[in-house]
Amino acid sequence: MRRMYRAIGVGLLTLLCAVPLSATRAAAQTPPPIQGVTGTIATDGTIRDEHAAGNKAAEGAKKAVDKVKKALPGGGKTGDQNPLDAFTEGRRVVVRDAAAADEGPRATDEGVVIDVNRKRQQITVRFADRKTQTLRLKAPDATADVVVSYTDESGAKVTRDFTRVS
Repeated sequence: MRRMYRAIGVGLLTLLCAVPLSATRAAAQTPPPIQGVTGTIATDGTIRDEHAAGNKAAEGAKKAVDKVKKALPGGGKTGDQNPLDAFTEGRRVVVRDAAAADEGPRATDEGVVIDVNRKRQQITVRFADRKTQTLRLKAPDATADVVVSYTDESGAKVTRDFTRVS
């Protein structure tokens, strides 16, 4: 039993002597060179390689975020986004008079969005007879003249209220 206590004591003594010696070695190490501060100059090739690696890491992170957004319901979109974001040139839409929207297909025109002006909150739709109509997103206190609907990528029907500009 005494041998065991003596061995433990010698081990602890050795450990206590080794700790201060290792601390002085770590403190004696030089810090890493910092570009432009410690006088170390990196070559152009090294800088380019570091930037390329950083760009690849950023692209990988962007791809991961995009995959997560696709996995979320609604594509990760929140309700406070601009309602005109889904309207792109070439999107097929159905335009109905707001007063006759409940009556059925007789007050319906199909068209294609040919222009989106987000600054003015307007879209321009061209119909099959080559006539165009410019529609402005309905203000909260105004009444809608027309209802524009389309089917999004997930197959859901989306409707937006607009007023006629021309």
